[in-house]
Amino acid sequence: MIIGLRHDIDTSYGLRQGLPKVISLEEKYDVRSTFFVRVDILHSDRDIKILRWILDGGWEIGLHLINTIGDPKLPPPKSELEVLKNLLGDSIYGVTPCGSTIGFKGDTTWRVMDSLGLKYMEGYGLPRFAVDTFVIPTHLSLDIHYVRNFGEVKGYKMFKKALLEMLEKNGVATVLTHPEWFVRSVGGSGLIKIPLTLLRRKMMDKVYDIFLQEFKDKVKFKRYVDVFRLLRSTER
Repeated sequence: MIIGLRHDIDTSYGLRQGLPKVISLEEKYDVRSTFFVRVDILHSDRDIKILRWILDGGWEIGLHLINTIGDPKLPPPKSELEVLKNLLGDSIYGVTPCGSTIGFKGDTTWRVMDSLGLKYMEGYGLPRFAVDTFVIPTHLSLDIHYVRNFGEVKGYKMFKKALLEMLEKNGVATVLTHPEWFVRSVGGSGLIKIPLTLLRRKMMDKVYDIFLQEFKDKVKFKRYVDVFRLLRSTER
């Protein structure tokens, strides 16, 4: 059984403060994963060095697409990809839609992502028309769904049940977290996050550690590009 590990980096805070926490936990279990990055959060050479550091360490970087509908008021989707390629070379294989700006808009977003000519993409469900880009199975959102809504204990229990059902049915599943929630609480909104963070409530570092520990001998954790290669090979 295979679990693809995905992390979406939506903020500079998540990149600079949260990502090292994720890397530390994954190194502990000799795991590698994929980080999907918004290009508009890369503000300095320091940010680029972080991405190159994890790329050199065996992690994967993908594009977390902002302009998910090809809106002419925003930089074109292909220019977002070019920014990442210019910084990191031709090691960008996949794309996912960012939900914090326009968000995922069904067929329109599938077409936009497909037009980038990458190896794989992940959205929600499957496109209703033929695409050239391989589609990765839809993820389970460990942090912003399970832990945010139900807490570390109940949320993880519900997540685990859904994950095991998906693995039993398909033999493969994908799991999403966001690095910023490894250093602050995913619970509540606004100023309530401060006391929740100080009390270490609804934070992801402990939950993710438990997840990796519990499943490390049951499954193979993979980067998304590895999931793509494995699933593509079974189609032939």
